[in-house]
Amino acid sequence: MSDGSRPEFEPPDQLLDGADRTAAEPPEPAEPPEPVAEPPEPVAETAAFRWSRMASKPWLMGSGVLAVAAVCAAAWALSSAGDEPEPARFTSMPEPCSLVPGMTLEQHVPNSALPVPSKAGTSAAERYAACEWAEPLIGAPGDETATARRLDIAVRLHLDGVTPAKSDYDGAWKGARHMAGTSRGAEGALHAEAPSVIGLGDQAFTRYSTLKGPLGQSGTMAATVRLRNAVITVRYRGTTSPLDKDGFPRAGASKALDEGAVRGGAEAVAKSITDTLANCGECLSRRPGG
Repeated sequence: MSDGSRPEFEPPDQLLDGADRTAAEPPEPAEPPEPVAEPPEPVAETAAFRWSRMASKPWLMGSGVLAVAAVCAAAWALSSAGDEPEPARFTSMPEPCSLVPGMTLEQHVPNSALPVPSKAGTSAAERYAACEWAEPLIGAPGDETATARRLDIAVRLHLDGVTPAKSDYDGAWKGARHMAGTSRGAEGALHAEAPSVIGLGDQAFTRYSTLKGPLGQSGTMAATVRLRNAVITVRYRGTTSPLDKDGFPRAGASKALDEGAVRGGAEAVAKSITDTLANCGECLSRRPGG
């Protein structure tokens, strides 16, 4: 006892975070206990919680990328202050299924199961990753109609710089222009509209197409965006189908979602991916010859 009214406090051997307390470190003052609060009422699951399983964090695809980024960063730091900064390019990206915010997914694929990532593709010149979200094609018994949407995204990083990314984008643009029109085959008829330029990233366009097949008609809006040396592809499609008594779509009766709705969804997703990459400073490296 120090004053006869209060016991002396002897600090434990470890801090609260598990680190060892040094002998020279003074003891932490005791804090008065906080009043016990009533447990909060349970709240409904929000979009942010629902999709938070896929946390956004840098996803370095392929061995050696960390070493390359570190060497490039060191070379940039050691360059003289008067040197012209080298163009930055993407050498890594967040996990593909985390590129789209939860609120965007909740709006455009609200009934989707968990996302399905693709196996990452790597080479000396490219990094590739993709993810998809899909809603079920069937409804519950007794439902009259069901709307099924699917979202596919892909990102390709051209590690050799902007020039091959521009070539990739130009090839997609020429292919979209070449496919404009109607073609028929054993699986049905495909009608594709001419591509339309939009204001995203460094270059971007969208293309709407409809497919008439055994189940009826479906509509797809595709968006292609180039941001620096990254080429982003988004495909968003959907159908509304009348159901039989067991909840299955009636053959030949499905209709494509409104073009304006799928256009808005594809552009919103493409913008969110573009913004995520643009704000990922640790995904960039400065290397010669951008």
